Amino acid sequence: MTEKTVKPITIAISAMGGQGGGVLSNWIRDLAETNGYVAQSTSVPGVAQRTGATIYYLELFSQAAMKEADQEPVLAMTPVPGDVDVLIAAELVEAGRALQRGFVSADRTTLIATTHRSYTVAERQEKGNGLVDGDKIVQIAEQQAKRLIAFDMNQVAIENGSVISSALFGALAASDALPFNKAQFEAAIEAGGVAVASSLAAFNAAYQKGREDKTEEQKPVSKEAFASLPAEVASESARELLQRVKDEIPEVFQGLVFEAVKQLVDYQDPEYAHEYLDRLKPFISEDSSEQEYLLSREVARQLALWMAFQDTIRVAEQKIRADRFEKIRREVKANDAQMVYPVEFLHPRVEEICDSMPKAMGQWALNNSFARSCISALFSHGRKLQSAKLSGFLQLYFLASMKSGRRKTLRYSHENNNIEAWLERVQQATSKDYQTAFEIAKCQNLIKGYSDTHARGYENFNAIMAEVDSWLASGQGSLADRVASLNKAALTGEDRKAFEAELAA
Repeated sequence: MTEKTVKPITIAISAMGGQGGGVLSNWIRDLAETNGYVAQSTSVPGVAQRTGATIYYLELFSQAAMKEADQEPVLAMTPVPGDVDVLIAAELVEAGRALQRGFVSADRTTLIATTHRSYTVAERQEKGNGLVDGDKIVQIAEQQAKRLIAFDMNQVAIENGSVISSALFGALAASDALPFNKAQFEAAIEAGGVAVASSLAAFNAAYQKGREDKTEEQKPVSKEAFASLPAEVASESARELLQRVKDEIPEVFQGLVFEAVKQLVDYQDPEYAHEYLDRLKPFISEDSSEQEYLLSREVARQLALWMAFQDTIRVAEQKIRADRFEKIRREVKANDAQMVYPVEFLHPRVEEICDSMPKAMGQWALNNSFARSCISALFSHGRKLQSAKLSGFLQLYFLASMKSGRRKTLRYSHENNNIEAWLERVQQATSKDYQTAFEIAKCQNLIKGYSDTHARGYENFNAIMAEVDSWLASGQGSLADRVASLNKAALTGEDRKAFEAELAA
């Protein structure tokens, strides 16, 4: 060996099942071996159900350096913290895990990470917002990596009919972290001989985006964003309410309200979004920039979620949307000649059936034992519908067509009354204690899901509101800490033990 030690190029890839991590590893190995390098690749399988990813590890060693040293290199089998030249993450949290394990070094590591999310088991099982802060991961990555290339590579792959491995390979080529040119990368894909056209399309799209050398950031929507309105809210009435957002909402959270308005127009109609803005008005007028509109921002967020409650009408509407069928076809990689028939499993409870009826009829059916038994007999077993076939599609289409009459349903009456009572509590609390009002506003996050989960959420919510009502009637000082602790306990576990203990404290 010469006095100057020649080290291999070390590459670690973190990818989940179905993302083509093995294909990406093979492309890199073939690329190296075709262009004068010895390559070794290994893999350590991860755990299923999104608790971990497979780690692929490659070391590339120059044949010219071998000849000069007149020795065979000894290549490692696993990555070592502080000794990785390129880290490729096929999901944002996997990039965070690599950062945590010390595989990314500021003096040598090029980090290539997609910014899209595939939520972990730990995130999904949280009753509250258990999502990892993606912006924080990107911020840390910018500090710890020598160079960061980060954008939504999964979306690039989807847009080009491929899988994320092709986009990751394109971003790797754009990084110039390996001693190979773009044509040599493309030749490796062509040599594979599988889905070459779509893989090259995704590769080139990611290569161009990677060359921009800019990390995607989520930025607040500025006033200029209102200049061109999306097609789905292009009616005159929608334009009027979006103009209201521009004129009436403080700029610090215009982006949030802008998205809420679009969602509520889609959920019901422009008039429903106007009602949302009307409900926000008194909170904005009583808030201030000194407090950074903390309360009115929280009310805006939670109110939008509550007003777009997930009823049977909404579920049916979402299941028959054209973009959903197109997404399913992309996921199963169906060609134009193939038919795809999604199977929907539906098992509504008696309460959900009655909720979809006009208010008087639904209330009668709920309170009449004979009517309940008849409904229960009809829907006692779950049903499977093929939504892409005419019979299944028409059943869902009929249910979705009830959207125009949603305001007359029992469910709407129930939710609307609870929304009004919640807003009234928040407004009354504002004059007594701002922080307590803020915590009351946050309690809406307990109402989510469907069936038993939804019922438990309401039970916990009502228990907290009972304490709030007592405080509003006669209490002094602040109830903020009490409401916050009850809210947190209610989001802990499914058995209510933590909440009941906190309630009794």
